[in-house]
Amino acid sequence: MDYELILTAPGGTARDVTQLVQTVTWSGSDSQTARELSASLAVPKDGSVTPPELVEGSQLTLRREGAQLFAGPLLSVTTSSQSSVVDLSALDRGRYLVGSEGWYQFAGVPPETAVAAICRDYSIPVAALAQTGLAVSRKFPGVALDKIIKSLYALAAQKNGKRYLARFTGAGALEVVEKPGAATLEIKSTMGVTNTWDISNLQNSVAIRTDTGALVRPVEDAPSITLNGRLEHVLIQRDGEDAGAEAKAWLEDHGLQQNLTVETLGDTRLISGNAVKLRDTGSGVSGLFWIESDTHTWKNGQYYSKVKLNFRNLADDTISGSEIQ
Repeated sequence: MDYELILTAPGGTARDVTQLVQTVTWSGSDSQTARELSASLAVPKDGSVTPPELVEGSQLTLRREGAQLFAGPLLSVTTSSQSSVVDLSALDRGRYLVGSEGWYQFAGVPPETAVAAICRDYSIPVAALAQTGLAVSRKFPGVALDKIIKSLYALAAQKNGKRYLARFTGAGALEVVEKPGAATLEIKSTMGVTNTWDISNLQNSVAIRTDTGALVRPVEDAPSITLNGRLEHVLIQRDGEDAGAEAKAWLEDHGLQQNLTVETLGDTRLISGNAVKLRDTGSGVSGLFWIESDTHTWKNGQYYSKVKLNFRNLADDTISGSEIQ
């Protein structure tokens, strides 16, 4: 097998359970901070194999060709008296951001500085934090840490029009990265492509207004208005700021969505947030896309990847907390 699955007991004793594996699935989404690992193990009940110690506090580690893809706590174990199959699931260290709440107030500091402070407070290892150089302010009274981090970078994104993604490396360290504008990856061969376009969330006009309601200016997608009629969003521009970049980003994020679900041979680089070029002669679909979600499966000696692609580089514009009064 080209991968290793390691189970580490709470006391630190590690056991290679690769030979017991029937299926391993490693997956993630750009809307979720934590990546997931699930596995099905065949554990004979005849005593021919010592059962692994699947207890609370255990850790799962997945490696492939010497590179660590995943490390995280075991969250659930399912066994049956009528089956030798044991199902496991785990989340990476993003779980500690999702499951922990903090109380913070940041006034006029860059997101990267604020996030570094949060990570120090909660002993979260840091690989890299995207540098924005933009001052943001927000109050977070008892808000999940992952939402605080995403909100801080979303506030910066409103000012510079960039897109950011928070995730953990295979070694278990937080990284906040700017989503790429170009692709270094390419999918040349596929086993199946499903193509869907959708305008359910379409808004093709943004009215930039002052806090008293006066119209500053409209920002529009004229071709879309011609095809679909006007669907307008109101954006409040603060004193001394120009909301033009935020308005353009809103139109991009709420325009025509084209999603592809692509099944291909396994490639661990095909993870959420990355950009990829698709050249599929079978379906006739080609172009630059961004990965929204990914699922990697090892089964019966084969490795496959399934990715959901979007031709737009979407922002996570959900902002938690409240303005500082």
